[in-house]
Order: sequence, then C-alpha cells, then structure tokens
Amino acid sequence: MSLYETLIGRFCELNGLDHPDEIALGAPLDIGGVTCSITASQHDQTNAAVVYVDFGAVPSGRERPVYEELLVQTFVGAPQAGVMFGFSPVSKNVICVQHLRVDEIDAQKLSNILHHLAEKAVEWRRTYFLENEPAAVAQRPIAGSARAALDARLRRP
Repeated sequence: MSLYETLIGRFCELNGLDHPDEIALGAPLDIGGVTCSITASQHDQTNAAVVYVDFGAVPSGRERPVYEELLVQTFVGAPQAGVMFGFSPVSKNVICVQHLRVDEIDAQKLSNILHHLAEKAVEWRRTYFLENEPAAVAQRPIAGSARAALDARLRRP
C-alpha cells in the first residue's frame, strides 16, 4: 500500500467515510456546500496528492477583474502553499488546486486543509476576492453519502 493510499484510508476512517478507494480516485466530497476531491499526483502517485476545490462560477460582466485577482492570488499562493487557481473545462467554474506531499501531512491535516479551502470558496462566492462585490452566487446542491458524511464530520467540535 502506498503512502497516498494509507493517507486516504486514515482520512476516511477519521471522517467516517466509506469507499476510500473511490475517494482516492477523486470521488467528489461535499464540505459545507463546496465540492472537493483528492487524487494522487500524476507525477508521483505514491507520495503526492492534489486537492481540487470548486470555487464556483465567475459573475457575468466581472470576468476581467475576477480573473486578474485570481492570477494575483496564484502568484502569491503558489510558491508558499502550492495553491493555484484554474478553470474547469467540465464545469466551467473556477477551481482551486493545492499540491501536497503525502509524507508531510496526516489525515487530520488533510481534513483541515480541505475545510480551510472550502471556507475560502465560500468567501470567494461572496466577494470574488474583490472589494465591493455583490452578494454570493447561489450554491448548487450536491448529492452523495460520502460528501454529506464528510461535511457533518468536519463541522463537529
């Protein structure tokens, strides 16, 4: 069993999630209404993970300032935390991507990272990281028992 598989197994145990094999392959997880997933890095499948968080749609008419701010956020965040922003060709939404070294984190830290990024996604949907932005984009409901279970587990004290 690789370090990545071990981490995902422990992450699932910690959060009361079934189907660690599916989660390890990127099955969607819902954290506070935000879709997230975890996959092994294509460059180092045994010791590197990639976390994806769907930040949501870009508001119509505000594309340029929003994309400019996301480029700035990528420039600032990528070297320090491995956080980058991109655009999903499937959902057409902004995604946040973070690369993690599996040997440097444990299941609790992975849970904390996912929860933190989900909170940032909620903030982005409210402000688009811009000053004086209008109210949030409506969140779409997401189904799935693993996603609901993770959300419930991460909200417990």
